[in-house]
This record gives sequence, structure tokens and C-alpha cells, in this order.
Amino acid sequence: KASAAKAAAATTATSLSSGSEGGKTKTICASCKQSLPSLSSFNKNQLSKGEGKARCRSCVEKSIADEAKASSNSKQEQINDAKERLRVAKGREKPDPKEILAAESQIAALEAEHVTGLKPVKLGRGR
Repeated sequence: KASAAKAAAATTATSLSSGSEGGKTKTICASCKQSLPSLSSFNKNQLSKGEGKARCRSCVEKSIADEAKASSNSKQEQINDAKERLRVAKGREKPDPKEILAAESQIAALEAEHVTGLKPVKLGRGR
């Protein structure tokens, strides 16, 4: 009941502050600054944020896509750095097997996380 009242209050506030045309309330998107129909261009979560903070569906979708792209680029950079560390470890005059194994394990974990989206589970020390 409280969330329904909050959503109704937000809708009322947007219709009062942004006006209405032909019975349709309009809300201004915080990202693209366009005045768009509230019910078709905004979801309930964004409308409940109120005027000046609500983003339209297309801006939210674009933001999510940009975050995913940045995350993917970051993961690829981490994988490339780990591969470089492995190359350096193998290129030494006396390669340390522990260091090589640790570097290969890190590459495997990063690549698995990149492919599946799941972070590796770190187990305890055992008994």
C-alpha cells in the first residue's frame, strides 16, 4: 500500500510540475532533457524518483549497454595483463614453476569469469 501511494504521489507531482497535454502527463528525462509521456516512456521505478532524477527507458537501456561494454573492456585488459605477467615469468632465465602456475591459474579464472559472468569461488585453507 505504501509503495502504491508513493507511486501515485510521484505521478501527481510530475503531472503538476511538468503539466499535461490532452490528459497525458509528461515528465522531463534527467539524461536527455526531453519532455516525454510518463506512462509510455518511463517505468514505475524511474517515475518514483521524481522530477529531475527520472530517466526515460531509452536512456536507461543506453546506460546499461555502456556499463556492460566498459566492464567487458576492463575484463579484457585484466586478461591481457595476466597473459603479459605469464610471458614475463616464462621468459626468465630460471622460470619459477610456482609463479608460472599462479599466473596460469589467474588467467584461467579471469577467462572463465569473462565467459560465464561468474566469479571464482575461493575456498578456505582446509583442515
